[in-house]
Amino acid sequence: MADIQFSRTGALNGNASVPGTLTIGAKSWPTIEHGGGYTFVRKGEYNLKMDVKATGRHVNCLRFDHDGIRTHLIHDALNDSHLTIEGCIAPGISSDTNGITDSATAMSQVFDALGGFVQGTKKTIKVENNITGSETAEEWMARRKAAGNY
Repeated sequence: MADIQFSRTGALNGNASVPGTLTIGAKSWPTIEHGGGYTFVRKGEYNLKMDVKATGRHVNCLRFDHDGIRTHLIHDALNDSHLTIEGCIAPGISSDTNGITDSATAMSQVFDALGGFVQGTKKTIKVENNITGSETAEEWMARRKAAGNY
């Protein structure tokens, strides 16, 4: 079983952000993704690595580290805004129809639930569903490799 479970609700918020839920053991956090045609991780199982976000704000994150997928992250959303995450997933303490709240606190709790942040530590995640379409992780990676985006 994966260390982290992630699923999207299947509905969009009024601002086009994509709500979901991140679960570690018995603890869950609401999440937000940018939506609006931005890239997203497809359903499937992935390897993650604890890392520091290298572009923009340098914050601790969980980096997808799986078969050429390296730019998708799980990290806090600046000002709790879905507009500050591009292809990434951000947890919150609570959520409403516009997004999440207290994202930085939630990210700290996520790391605590994983035993604390130690750069380079590996974890796994199971993504239950897509924002759109039915492409699996394996199909997505094969398509990216064939297009030279690997």
